[in-house]
Amino acid sequence: MIKPWSILESRQTFKDRFLSVRTDVCQRDDGHIIDQYHVLEFTDWATIIPITDSGNIVLIREYRHAGEVVLLGLPGGVMDAGETDPKIAAQRELGEETGYSARDFVPVGTCHPNPAVQNNRLHFFLASGCRKTDVQSLDPNEEIEVLEMPYQEFLSYEKFDAQHAHHAAALFYTERYFGKHPEKRP
Repeated sequence: MIKPWSILESRQTFKDRFLSVRTDVCQRDDGHIIDQYHVLEFTDWATIIPITDSGNIVLIREYRHAGEVVLLGLPGGVMDAGETDPKIAAQRELGEETGYSARDFVPVGTCHPNPAVQNNRLHFFLASGCRKTDVQSLDPNEEIEVLEMPYQEFLSYEKFDAQHAHHAAALFYTERYFGKHPEKRP
């Protein structure tokens, strides 16, 4: 049976306000030593699936520098320092990135974005009854365009040029939720 590795030594090799890198020396149960295993340490993230009463999904279009691509996707972001409730972070991110608020926020799933190298979790929330209530409050490095489209049209995700894996996962969790609660499907 596979067991978690033992951490024999651990040190922080990089840290700024967005990211921390930890380098571990590990030992497997069979005695094998892993000399350097780098772990990217992030705070947890929240992604929102915002749906209006008319059945539209609220989307954002923004440039993602690491991939050098402009993507159409879902609002979301990191939990800020001191935030302990992913729902509060999701509500904040929805408002900041879109200017929308929601009547209801329902957790639909949680996953590990990349557990081979990252230690954080990603929380997905279905936000229903969304409506524009404010202006965007973007971070200095954000440039975000907000748009709506029918939810059913967004399910045809393969027609978009570039896809964000986290947003594809959000659709999986959302569709699983709608499968259990068909009366809530837009």
